Amino acid sequence: MSYSRIARFYKLIEKVTIGRALLDARLAHLDRLAAGPKVRHALLVGEGNGSFLLPFTQRFPGAEITVLDESPAMLQVAQARLAAAGVDTARITFRQADMTSESLPEGRYDLIVTLFFFDNFDGSTVRQIVLNLESASTLTAQWLLSDFQIPASGWRRVRAQVWLAVLYAFFRCVAAIPARCVPPTEAILEATSFKPFAAKTYCGEMLYSTLYVRNHIG
Repeated sequence: MSYSRIARFYKLIEKVTIGRALLDARLAHLDRLAAGPKVRHALLVGEGNGSFLLPFTQRFPGAEITVLDESPAMLQVAQARLAAAGVDTARITFRQADMTSESLPEGRYDLIVTLFFFDNFDGSTVRQIVLNLESASTLTAQWLLSDFQIPASGWRRVRAQVWLAVLYAFFRCVAAIPARCVPPTEAILEATSFKPFAAKTYCGEMLYSTLYVRNHIG
């Protein structure tokens, strides 16, 4: 899997497909995060071109941030985006990482962020990565998850099925993603010590954004 070929065009690809709803889903819980426990160490996995990272750094100036992505080109785009906005990156660590084999420090992060990342993998791989991230989180950590889903019924379900079939075909071609359909990420995460705290949906329920808490804080 590699998004490097399309890193420079990824923002345009999003704009001409799902558009603003993707950004809305990413930023859905920033206010709630800001009003909650202090974020000291945040881990952003599969951040891509920095569309969440930039507003997050501006909103949380005291947080130490680790950004992991399998694509060095995406990391470069994200760094350039922050530089153009005049953001001091001294507190941000950028690292190329394959999350299927990445080793993380235990109990380190009080915020895990996975936005439109798990849809690249099948269920068994998602479960493996989730368990790794759970081990890397503090006992009172929060987890921000945004991704695609197929609504239960009606025209929204049909619309999502068509859109996702097109998107999966495209990204399997240009980025060689291993997944063929949306994995059951929510069910996998809820089987851990993390439980949903707040949730929103977008784009006819095809996108969701959920804030999870460990040991239920707030």
